[in-house]
Amino acid sequence: MRSEKQNFGEIYAERAMEEMKALHSPISIPKIREARDIVYNGTIDPLINNAAPVNMPQELSYRKQRKRRVSPFTIVLFLIGCAVSSVLYIGNILAVGRLMVQINQLQIKHNQISNEQELLKAQINRLSGLERIQQLAHDQLGLRNPRQLPVWIEIDPERINEVEEVFQQQMKRKQ
Repeated sequence: MRSEKQNFGEIYAERAMEEMKALHSPISIPKIREARDIVYNGTIDPLINNAAPVNMPQELSYRKQRKRRVSPFTIVLFLIGCAVSSVLYIGNILAVGRLMVQINQLQIKHNQISNEQELLKAQINRLSGLERIQQLAHDQLGLRNPRQLPVWIEIDPERINEVEEVFQQQMKRKQ
């Protein structure tokens, strides 16, 4: 019997050799080919003895290739990515909404300040009118417009020199 130390490759090769010896006859070459095809096409399980009779043709079973399964880690990672992106998108929408409210409030405040500025300019124009100033000067200060035209005063240059000398003397005394 076989020892426990043999590996599956040795077991498989030994079984194939046994089946080949049983089939070997000069007359049955197609049976040998059929047995060889059965051994090498993966239809016989190497661990089960006499899985199928050698003289009966077996249907070839081709394994369907499995589609690669998506790992749970990939799914969780994808869901986390979707959640983070949706949170960022919603946060962006909320931030834009807050900014729009602030812009609207600032525009209203700007319009109010512009209106107040226009009112102040109109008030300045009204208060700085020449007729109003003349009226206040006449009523409160008793000022009146002169009836004569102003006369040019001419100063003698000698008199200017005398005043400058007096001024310089006073400056020297203060020092």
